[in-house]
Amino acid sequence: MQEFRLHGRGGQGIVVAAAIFAEAGFLEGRYARAFSLFGAERRGAPVTAFIRAGEERLMPRSRIYRPNFVSVFDPTLSGETLLSGLREGGTLLVNSGAENLENLPIAVLEEGRFRVHIIDATEIARRHGLTVAGFPVVNTVMLGAMAAVSGLASIENLVVSIKKRITASIEANISAVNEGADKVKEVGGLVR
Repeated sequence: MQEFRLHGRGGQGIVVAAAIFAEAGFLEGRYARAFSLFGAERRGAPVTAFIRAGEERLMPRSRIYRPNFVSVFDPTLSGETLLSGLREGGTLLVNSGAENLENLPIAVLEEGRFRVHIIDATEIARRHGLTVAGFPVVNTVMLGAMAAVSGLASIENLVVSIKKRITASIEANISAVNEGADKVKEVGGLVR
């Protein structure tokens, strides 16, 4: 079973992204489940979403404490909880325009070996006009990057799921998911 933990803020589409990714994983022939955790439902409040995908039909419906993948939708989030429990050999995906590890807005802690990938999802979302009240909605860009990094969902199945769950700016969202998959890049290899 592969486990994902997504960190973001209300209004970035993180809950919808988790549902879309889980459905795309299901369309790939895996069992998948998505759920979220958030306090006050307001734009800008911290949100965490979880995804499990695997070959077993039965899987726990609980928080994920030892994820294989951590995706950070908002680069202004910080703290040890973002990387807490990330498994040895796991993957950190950050919405960031940083070109190297020293410039990442999130401190890369020395708690294990993991891969770091970045994607400037904020810039891509803005270019595609994916904003609400002036704030970029980065979920589809991050979905493309998550699919490329994990290999657990194809772009085709993400598009099928996006068309079911997103009603506005469909073509812009499809372009954003493709660009997210194409432009995600690994920085630094395994980090200790």
